[in-house]
Amino acid sequence: MKTLNAYRIMLASYLAILLVLLYGTLSNAPAGSEGSANYAVGVLWWLIKILPFLLFIPGLIKRSHKAAAWLSYLSILSFAILVGLGSIVAASLCIVLFLSSMLYTRWAKADAAAINSATKTAHE
Repeated sequence: MKTLNAYRIMLASYLAILLVLLYGTLSNAPAGSEGSANYAVGVLWWLIKILPFLLFIPGLIKRSHKAAAWLSYLSILSFAILVGLGSIVAASLCIVLFLSSMLYTRWAKADAAAINSATKTAHE
């Protein structure tokens, strides 16, 4: 149960970071710029910002504890960058993402080890 809760919190904070970065990108348009072309450039800039996060989507869908471990490393790097940029909300979400992905990794590995141990015992 705690593994599932950590997974849900990890996904929620993952999506929240993506949305906060989108909001920050679109709300800080250059002065004197208007039109839909600027939003297209803003979305392109947002996609460049979140590209490292997008690499983990297949692993998160599979509920891979290895992908979650690497996501925790990325969240720490993102935290350092976002603190430097002064984005307190996104930096706080990075802390939540780090803790939940780290705990999910730990508990998912323990669950996998318990299943392997039970399977091994049943075959003997």
